[in-house]
Amino acid sequence: MDSKKILTAVVVILALALIGSLIWGFGKNSDAKELQADNTEVNEALDAMTALRDNLAREVDSLAGEYDLLASENVELNGQLAGVRDELSGAQSALSRAKRNSAAEINELRAQIEQLTAARGELQGSITALENENANLRQQMGILETDLATSRQQNDELTNMATSMEGEIKKLTYENFKATAFQITPQIKNGNPTSKSGRARQIAVSFDVANVPAQYQGVRPIYLVITDEKGTPIPRTDYISTTVSLNNKPQSIQAVETREENIGASQRIEFTHNLENKLDEGYYRVSVYTDIGLLGSANFRIR
Repeated sequence: MDSKKILTAVVVILALALIGSLIWGFGKNSDAKELQADNTEVNEALDAMTALRDNLAREVDSLAGEYDLLASENVELNGQLAGVRDELSGAQSALSRAKRNSAAEINELRAQIEQLTAARGELQGSITALENENANLRQQMGILETDLATSRQQNDELTNMATSMEGEIKKLTYENFKATAFQITPQIKNGNPTSKSGRARQIAVSFDVANVPAQYQGVRPIYLVITDEKGTPIPRTDYISTTVSLNNKPQSIQAVETREENIGASQRIEFTHNLENKLDEGYYRVSVYTDIGLLGSANFRIR
């Protein structure tokens, strides 16, 4: 009985063990399948991650190469950048100097431009003045050419007058007693020379009397006569009217001035006659007489 119970118990225990084993085996089998599926997923994930890792490794290697290139380029660029910065600094300094120099140069150029502008204005004014002056000179040249022709004619007349006068003087003066080297100068009141009819207020006359024979020496009256080219005495209110001898013939004269002069062998005699009236333009004659005749004559011109 006990053996049967024991056997039954053993059978039951075995059956229970078998059932438990079956249950456990079934569970284990199910777990194995699940583990296998999980393992498959893990392996697939590992394969994907491995592929991703390999890709990432390749990318990292490529990026590392690029980094090395960029780093090398960066070093080179930093060197170039330093050089460029130095060049830029030099260029900025040069630009600053150039600006300062340019400012000074611009100021100088402005000053030069102002000077040149002022000079241009002065030159334009001078050119205008010269053009006006040249126009006046051309006009005056035409007048002068006309006056020159007139002067030439008057000079011819004066030459003829002088030639005629020389003939008269030779006839009327003594052979060894005559006035020579006449100098006749119209003057203003202070003695300055002039030839303008509107300014002449005095007539300065000087001449030489040389080689006078002894019989004609001594105190004698000297008469100063001034006439126009026609022989008419110049206008005056108090002429000195007298008579002199010309070739042993009496000759009336109207002197503007007279004085006693001690005539020696040789001397220079001077008169300064104050004009009473203004002389018109033209030719005039100064004649010097003494009591025994005409000493000499000379012509002068008032313009």
